[in-house]
Amino acid sequence: MAIKILKPEERGLMENNVFKGHTLFSNGATDTPRPDAFGAVYVFNDDVLYPESFLGMHPHKNVEIVTIMVSGTESHKDTLGIHENYTAGDVQLISSGKGVYHQGGNVSSVEPARHLQIWIAPKTLNSKPGVTVKKTGSGQSGLSLLVSPDAAQESLGINQDAWIYKGKLALNQKTNYQVRSSGNAVLVYLLNGTLEINTVSVTEGSTVFLTDENSIELKSKNEDSEFVLIETVV
Repeated sequence: MAIKILKPEERGLMENNVFKGHTLFSNGATDTPRPDAFGAVYVFNDDVLYPESFLGMHPHKNVEIVTIMVSGTESHKDTLGIHENYTAGDVQLISSGKGVYHQGGNVSSVEPARHLQIWIAPKTLNSKPGVTVKKTGSGQSGLSLLVSPDAAQESLGINQDAWIYKGKLALNQKTNYQVRSSGNAVLVYLLNGTLEINTVSVTEGSTVFLTDENSIELKSKNEDSEFVLIETVV
């Protein structure tokens, strides 16, 4: 088993008049403990959008973009004709394929909005673009499958061998995760609380990268621990 921990203070920081974001990957930066990628995952940002902030129409091509809403309400509009708002617990998957444009922002004039945005390299290029959404609400206890290659358990179907879960555990509650293939790796990002992952304790904002592991035990050491778990082909 190999475990690497990225501490909260080791995350990258991006900030302008629209948002403030923490990133888990290098995004082209040098001399950083952050990796360039982890398997098929190469962007993972924890972003807070300021009130009434807005990002205009811009393109994406050949990337699978997963957005997990954490708090607030954000708008989305794209060249496929989709125009809707997303709130806490909603998950959106943009399979950009051969190309799509979209825009959006925080609809509130008072409250910030927070989301996780994850970019994953597709398995096949130049596919037909599409946008799908899953409504999860506050989320149930344990692990909830959000994204998978075969759209299992009403998850969103992604163009890659990648599985994304939202986890929620009460104090001393634990769950075991079985890695699907010995060649795959697992990333765990802790949104809040304290987790013990295979006896290694981590706090809010920490990222754990696990390789060469078949079974992973996650135990909450806090009243309410929430996290995102990604299994990816490497």
